[in-house]
Parts: sequence; structure tokens; C-alpha cells
Amino acid sequence: MKKLFWLLPLIWLSACSGLPGPAQPSTYYVLTDPGPVEASPKTLPGVLLLREMDASAFYQEPRLAYSRIPGTRANYEFAYWTELPAKRLTWLLRQRLEAAGTFVAVAPLSGGVVGDYQLNTRLIDFYHDAATPPGEVLLLVEAELVRRDRGVLLGRRIFVSQQPVAAFDAAAAAEAMNRAANQVLDEIVAWLGEANG
Repeated sequence: MKKLFWLLPLIWLSACSGLPGPAQPSTYYVLTDPGPVEASPKTLPGVLLLREMDASAFYQEPRLAYSRIPGTRANYEFAYWTELPAKRLTWLLRQRLEAAGTFVAVAPLSGGVVGDYQLNTRLIDFYHDAATPPGEVLLLVEAELVRRDRGVLLGRRIFVSQQPVAAFDAAAAAEAMNRAANQVLDEIVAWLGEANG
């Protein structure tokens, strides 16, 4: 009985000492492109092959990224993309190019289709810069257009979007990231017509 008497306060203390409670649920965000999709004023003769977007090792995981200190990156603990950003941006870009009709056809590079042009893209940065809260989203994508039959680089450009974030949280960051993606996709589609014009 004495042992039980001494154990009861220990059990009570452990119950009040912050043992893990219910875990915070993870939220999965969808990187979307709400448009607008405008038809290209001209259709370029030929097929465009779209290589899947390259990305650094840091962006090869589905968690949303942020930074509080310049020159650093971190990940939101409970906020994830439903798909890796580079892969999703490639798919959204393909949808955008098909809808715009800039080329006769658009196909993935891995699809076995013979193409006249090739678009290579790289996700350089995509994060919530919160050094000065609530901060802004920064998206940098490099694109280069190649004429395949001649092996000629027709153009290269880095596209930058900076979008304000309403609050220092994952939901606001995801909303601003969608706006940034929308702007960059707009600019890439417009640039492709000019790069081969």
C-alpha cells in the first residue's frame, strides 16, 4: 500500500507534464493554376517537347518551404503539397501551353513523340520569405527553348514572381504560391511565342 501511495503523485505529475496529446493534423495543398488561359495570337509550326522541370534536392520533397533568415530554407512541419512542386508545375505548364495553342502540339519529352522544339525548365527557388513577417513568396524558374533539329538555343530566361503573403502561416503561403505560379506560367507562355518569333 505504501508503494501505491508513492506512485500516485508520480502518475499525476506525469499526466500534467505535457505528454503528447492529439497530434496536429497535416494539411495537403494543391498547387493550382486558375488561369486565365488566353489563346496565342499565332500558332508556331511544329511540336514542342516539354522536359520535366529540374529542381534541387531541397525541393524534391512535398513540404512547403519558408525562410526566416536570409540564406536559409526550412519546411513547414504540417503543410504538404499533394505533388512535388516541379512535377506539378510541369503539368500545369503543359496544360497552359495546350490551351494557348502556341504550338501545333505539346508532348512530354519522355512520351516518345518526335518534336521540333524542346522546352527545358528548372525550379530555382519556391518559398515563403518571412524574414520580415508576414513576408512574400518568391518563385524563380529558368526556361530555355531549343530547336531540336539544329541543336540551337533560341532563348533562355529566368522568370521571377514575388507575391505578398497575408499571414505567416502555411495556408497564406500556399495561396500566394498559387498566385506566383500563375504569373510565371503566364509569362513563360508569352515568352515562348516571342523567343521563336
